[in-house]
Amino acid sequence: MQAMARFLMMPAVGSCIPMSELPAAFDGAISIIKPVGQGPLARNLPDDVKTIQEALNQVTVNGLPGGPIPFLVVDGIVGPKTVAAIINFQRLQVREMGNPDGVVEPGKKTILHLNQIVTPQSKFDLNAKLALVLPRARAALSAAVRNITAVITGGPGAAPLAEDRLNRHFLLNRLDPAGQSAARVTLFETFSEMGFVIDRPDLFGMFGAIEAFDVDPNNAKIALTTPEGVFEPPLINGEDNPARHIRLGFGFFAPSVSPDFGAFIIMHELSHFTGRRDGESIEDNGRGWFNDTFIVPLGAAARLLNADSYAGFAFECLTESSTKPPFVKTAPGGLGGAR
Repeated sequence: MQAMARFLMMPAVGSCIPMSELPAAFDGAISIIKPVGQGPLARNLPDDVKTIQEALNQVTVNGLPGGPIPFLVVDGIVGPKTVAAIINFQRLQVREMGNPDGVVEPGKKTILHLNQIVTPQSKFDLNAKLALVLPRARAALSAAVRNITAVITGGPGAAPLAEDRLNRHFLLNRLDPAGQSAARVTLFETFSEMGFVIDRPDLFGMFGAIEAFDVDPNNAKIALTTPEGVFEPPLINGEDNPARHIRLGFGFFAPSVSPDFGAFIIMHELSHFTGRRDGESIEDNGRGWFNDTFIVPLGAAARLLNADSYAGFAFECLTESSTKPPFVKTAPGGLGGAR
């Protein structure tokens, strides 16, 4: 399989997932909801304007070209000085964009460069964040495996709560008995393998769980994943193969990404990263909780190939609550959900 053949990219608010209490166009530590600056695209919400004014001032504080001198007044108002500062930053720091347009858009090159300069993330930052997140992801995946095992070994009606969870997230009760049995085995295998990536990385030729993750300084959002990337060769032409990593962008490091939120992100991405043992890729058929607008229409087959269904099921097994977490938002599957 050729490395990097295709990717699953998290949308602005999450991974390839929906999620968050973050603004709808979350970009990283420096984040805005609507465009800031000049022209018809600009909405210039006061809080967004203050965010950009403060970030531009920090460029000057860091002693780098493209920052305003003197500092901008952080007043939430776009005047000629703020527009001039945006254009100057674009001219000196965002050279690949061509002609500076004087507007900072969510998820676009200017705000990405601001994040790279003002809030750069390192492998050390990644390790610190994962130290908080991975224990919750491990616990959730273990709980998911226990839940499925109880149903497989207990027989019909022996583990009603566990069966209810499987039915909520995967609609197994809509399959015939043979289909239910096969689906349970598939889920057991998939959740086990997701857990092995962070519990037994040696099984995949990794020296530690941290090796499965990397910082992506070119991603203003949260993550970039190669489907079945864990089975890619470790090296390509003698160099590290990026397809072997779940690459986490600026969004993953935001304070709003709590350990639970981060665990949901990681589990969603792990489902893409490992895929199913029958060779099927786990996609983004719909985003959200089991009773959300874009999940409800999905049948059992689609949910068994849907990353948010895997993350949601494991999270419910961990918390033993079917209540939707506040960081999960619903959106269409595929590119339609990449909001």
